[in-house]
Amino acid sequence: MAWVPKFGGGAMQVATVNGVADKLKAVSGELEALGPAYAKYLVPDGGSHVPRCIARTTRLSVHSFGIAFDINPEHGGYWQYGLPRAMDEAAVREKGIALVYRNKVPLEIVRVFEKHGFIWGGSWYHFDGMHFEYRPEFLALKAIMEK
Repeated sequence: MAWVPKFGGGAMQVATVNGVADKLKAVSGELEALGPAYAKYLVPDGGSHVPRCIARTTRLSVHSFGIAFDINPEHGGYWQYGLPRAMDEAAVREKGIALVYRNKVPLEIVRVFEKHGFIWGGSWYHFDGMHFEYRPEFLALKAIMEK
């Protein structure tokens, strides 16, 4: 599918199961409608369907299943940025290191993704501000819990 073509985005490989590609296409159109000021957060993208493990782990990333998408990594902070290369999640906990939250992704972008069933990695303790994954069941559960 074409990712924000009006902003010069490229082709994305995503799953078609459960309508993920259709949802991401709708997200793309709505993000373009926000205007060109948002383009720098979206292009270049950080990748979509790439079979791989989560950084510094042996666990499969949801990118492996074609349901995750990263926007421009320059603007979405990641919890491991700034840590020594050899330091993993266990070492951070063991040493009691406080993570420094860094994120520049506008909330308007996050809301468009959430409207279409994507959750945002920027809201996690081990934050990944560039990362969105199609998990509509999480948002449905959140809505129930907020009632």
